[in-house]
Amino acid sequence: MIGRAILRTTFWLSVGDAATLVAFAVVAIVVARRLGAAALGDYSMAMTIGALLQIVADAGYNMWLTRTVARQPERIGAVLAEAIGTKAVLWCATLPLALAVAAAHSSTALALTVVVALDVLTSCIGFAVLAALRGVERYVAPQLISSGYSLVAAVAMVAAIVLCDSLVLAVVLMTAIGTGRALHLLARFRAETGEHFHGEHLAASLRLRNVAAQLRQQWRLWLVNIASSIVHRVPLVVLGLRGGSAEVGYFSAAFRIYSAARIVPGALFNVALPRLAADGSTAVVRSIAVTGAALGIGIAAAMWIAAEPIVRITFALDAAIEPLQFFALAFVGLSLKTTLEALLIGRRRDRLVAGAVTLGAIVSIVVALLLPPTATMFSLLHVAIEWLLFIVLAVWLVRWRLR
Repeated sequence: MIGRAILRTTFWLSVGDAATLVAFAVVAIVVARRLGAAALGDYSMAMTIGALLQIVADAGYNMWLTRTVARQPERIGAVLAEAIGTKAVLWCATLPLALAVAAAHSSTALALTVVVALDVLTSCIGFAVLAALRGVERYVAPQLISSGYSLVAAVAMVAAIVLCDSLVLAVVLMTAIGTGRALHLLARFRAETGEHFHGEHLAASLRLRNVAAQLRQQWRLWLVNIASSIVHRVPLVVLGLRGGSAEVGYFSAAFRIYSAARIVPGALFNVALPRLAADGSTAVVRSIAVTGAALGIGIAAAMWIAAEPIVRITFALDAAIEPLQFFALAFVGLSLKTTLEALLIGRRRDRLVAGAVTLGAIVSIVVALLLPPTATMFSLLHVAIEWLLFIVLAVWLVRWRLR
């Protein structure tokens, strides 16, 4: 029964996330087919920098909020307001560095990143709401609402690219629709919980002293998010700084398809975390572990077998086929690693996860600076890092359980 409930909720979350990722994959496909590999590289660079900005601004709240609300549901309004305030402060502090990195790649990437950064700010609000609602297990409908806004944004972006050949206009439309999503989710939060948004907590959280105090409580989860983003996102940025936009485009095409598959272990993590925080029984742990392993192996096998037709039907960039096959190997390690992360974080073993992922981030940066700047070599880097992280977490989990 537990396994079926986990699978059912994972399925619905995956449907929403899949719709979002497929929609934005279509945007990337249209960019590649209409504007070329170099334009896809500039667009991917801006979106990746925006994703890194969002992870830093997130401050670990997307995990901390869920776990805290699951244990103290009566504080949901206060902790959500504190989270949004802290995220806004960190976004302001990180923005100059994000724009500097974009400018080092190209002027087009800089222009796109300016607009993407505004979308990141609204997304920080929306994701905080979703994380808080996960703690009280009232998040499937809000998650699907969020995905619906993403679908609308993707349609608007495709129209802007096809009709106006303008990436900047497309990203402006994405940001405008994202603002509407954030407002809608805040209204949904009140409807789901009956809680008012605590303005006094929001105002207090904008003070640097309070931000520092809050981060001290969750710095390990913040480190996990930042290090995970370095593992998954920074290689593309390094490839963009060392290679040309076209090579980034080939890598990005394969990574987009890989990212569509990554929603499944991500959804499983979101389902597992509140359950493990509230109930760490052997039955729950076993169900989550078996589900994670089965999904990882099955999806990876399908990705490897279908790599060639998928790439040719979508991006029509043959240079992305081999990287996608390597990403299939990386996916097995990713799925197993994500399952172990949920088990450890759910039992408040944040230090172990933070240490492992930080190690992976350091290795990823060092190796990325030494590898030949090609899409194939950088996809191999993902294989090595994901399996390294799984092995490290597995060894630490065994040692912890044997104590």
